[in-house]
Amino acid sequence: MQSLRLFHFDIPTWGNFGDKALFPVVRDAFRALGGTDSKRGEPNFTFASAAALRREVDEAAVARINATADAVVIGGGGLFLQDTNPNRLSGWQWKISPEALAALELPLIVYALGDNRFPGQPEFDDLMRSHVSQVLEQSAFFGLRNTGSMATMGALLARQDRIVFQPCPTTILDHLYEPLAGRLPDPKQKTVAIQMLVHPRQIAAGFDAETIHEATVRAARILVGKGWRVLSTPFHPDDAEVSRRLVAEVAGVEEVRLYGHDVGFFSGVEFFASVPYVLGGRGHAQMIPFGVGAIPISVDLHAKLGYFAADIGHPEFVVPVEPEGMSGRVGEGARTDGDRSEVAEVVMDRAETLADRADVLADRMVAALEDAYSRGADLQADLAEARARFADITAENLVGIRDSVRSRAEVGTVESAPGSSEEVSSAASSSSTGSSVPRLRTAEDIRAEEFHVSAIAESDEVAAQQTRALVRADRNLTQDRRDHEQVMSEAEARAKTRQQALEAERDGALAEAERQRSESAERDKRITELSAEAAQSARELDAVDNRTASEEARVLAEKIRHGIWWRIRRLKRRR
Repeated sequence: MQSLRLFHFDIPTWGNFGDKALFPVVRDAFRALGGTDSKRGEPNFTFASAAALRREVDEAAVARINATADAVVIGGGGLFLQDTNPNRLSGWQWKISPEALAALELPLIVYALGDNRFPGQPEFDDLMRSHVSQVLEQSAFFGLRNTGSMATMGALLARQDRIVFQPCPTTILDHLYEPLAGRLPDPKQKTVAIQMLVHPRQIAAGFDAETIHEATVRAARILVGKGWRVLSTPFHPDDAEVSRRLVAEVAGVEEVRLYGHDVGFFSGVEFFASVPYVLGGRGHAQMIPFGVGAIPISVDLHAKLGYFAADIGHPEFVVPVEPEGMSGRVGEGARTDGDRSEVAEVVMDRAETLADRADVLADRMVAALEDAYSRGADLQADLAEARARFADITAENLVGIRDSVRSRAEVGTVESAPGSSEEVSSAASSSSTGSSVPRLRTAEDIRAEEFHVSAIAESDEVAAQQTRALVRADRNLTQDRRDHEQVMSEAEARAKTRQQALEAERDGALAEAERQRSESAERDKRITELSAEAAQSARELDAVDNRTASEEARVLAEKIRHGIWWRIRRLKRRR
């Protein structure tokens, strides 16, 4: 039969070396370990095209995929995370609506995904659970990259029987690429690559970035003093701050920057092929070096690091950070007043405590590396066996994927993914249509894939930059609008306050005028009343005056009459 055409949903990027290397390696795992048709000598799998999984998958994209591919590959990577590429279409990083997902007529191949929740983050919500359950039902293969993720996602989906262990293909790099075959770093060399970052999401969970970063610097200083060559290898621009500290504060530390457009995915892989020991806190900062023979020591900043260490059989490779690397235990409640001497004392105590805690963590990091160095050759041989086991699992899974997809293409039904390595091995041994002989990727193949990745990633990065620029412009415009609205609101508030003050002043003046009018009317009324009283008094006085004159005239007349009468009487008597 002809090769199965695969459509790949990936993350084209230059900003994160782990993702930059991951997705071409996923494709090369299908190409190298997917086998060939024994009759035609053609590979069982080819890749028709790819698209960024964090962009929304619309109806046109679904129609194009249905017309040009036989199956769809999603991943790998820690895609089960809700706050990276947040969306309400799926609830996780693959941005496709349930309707568009249902319209995909091809079987899905979920490949080497992981539960990427950070410490302290909430459980996945119902949208995400429903969407991933739909993905599972449409899948010919549902493979997760570590047994820890298989347990958590199996509990979430209640379908542990459909979930298969598929190691991240970055862990088997020396089984995929011809230039890496048979190459191993020398475990007798005291060379260590350090990558470190405590992410804001980890800080939110209580990790003390200041202490852990300081411990990393002190560990590097101790290692240099013990004759180690220390290389700082930032995977992401966020790692640059700690890297600058290492170079600036520890004499002899060299930086090997792995992010950026000028660093090809395979050049970073080849770099680690010569580094026997690594110390880091990112998942792919451990898996990629492991894939080329390095011994990975992890700082316990994420559950996936512990999952990986357990799967390779060495949980002791994880350096614990609790309680020294946890925040909220230094100087709490110290500032009870404004006394400067007390504040200075608290700051000094914190500095001393930070130094003590950083020393403890640094000693722990150094001890883990020194222990690994003391067992270097044995550990390297043991880890080589783990890689061979991972490669066998990968090859067996690809047989199951091939048979399931071909069965779907011929019969129109999706078979369940193989439930065990034994079942897949049986399918592989009984199949007469494929060869399990690896076809390692050559230097020419690598250059072709790097050219493809460079073109796609650069285009995607330009689009991402334009999107970020538009977002910034929109954010600035929104902020300007908010500032303008705030200025106008403040002006309106001031005008309203002034208007209210003027109205209050006017109302006060009107009230005062009314009061004065009322008092004036009261005075006029009183004057009228007083005038009336005065007139009445005058009338009464006139009456009194008139009465007195008449009485006096009467009395006088009476006196005159009485006098005349007496005179008449005396005259009569004289007669």
